[in-house]
Amino acid sequence: MKKYIITLKLTLLLFISCNQKKTEKTENIKSVKKALKIDNKIIENKKDSNSQKKQKTNQIQNTIPDQYFENDSLLDLFETDLDKLPLNLKFELLAKPKTNNFDETVIDTIKKYTFDKTIIYSYKATNWESIYFAKIENSVFKFLDSLSVGTKKQSFENLLKTELNTDLVKIGNLEQTSVFSFTFENERLKTIEYDGYVD
Repeated sequence: MKKYIITLKLTLLLFISCNQKKTEKTENIKSVKKALKIDNKIIENKKDSNSQKKQKTNQIQNTIPDQYFENDSLLDLFETDLDKLPLNLKFELLAKPKTNNFDETVIDTIKKYTFDKTIIYSYKATNWESIYFAKIENSVFKFLDSLSVGTKKQSFENLLKTELNTDLVKIGNLEQTSVFSFTFENERLKTIEYDGYVD
């Protein structure tokens, strides 16, 4: 009988001990899941705020009717000036590696240049580099030696030798793979954006 009671006590002790470990594991799993949910919410909130900013910019551009000018020679001049901007020492540079779309053994680079209200993205391969996006919202940088944020709409009309009927003017190529967008507000240039195509 004593052996039976000792065995019963040991079994009961083992059972209680295992249950406590199981409860601790369950609580640990619950706390990890809770922490992951909080992290996911933070990440989702950041994604939502970034996508809301992009949507707002797209909505503004989509609500303003635009005037499109196909002008390769003027486009070339703007692109030449844009290519010179990242050479300015005012910019901070952030570079990230990117696997080449056509050859996975080759690593290219995405460069992000930022200064004040200006951001420029470029793609650098082994033997070439090309800007594919830029947004300029400050008057520090000039195009064609005189055109910058804050320029009067009339001066821009003089440059194009055309009267503008809208506050959104686009200058690009026939295929629209390289386009500068100029947004005006209160008869002054507010934003210069560039969208280019990189294969």
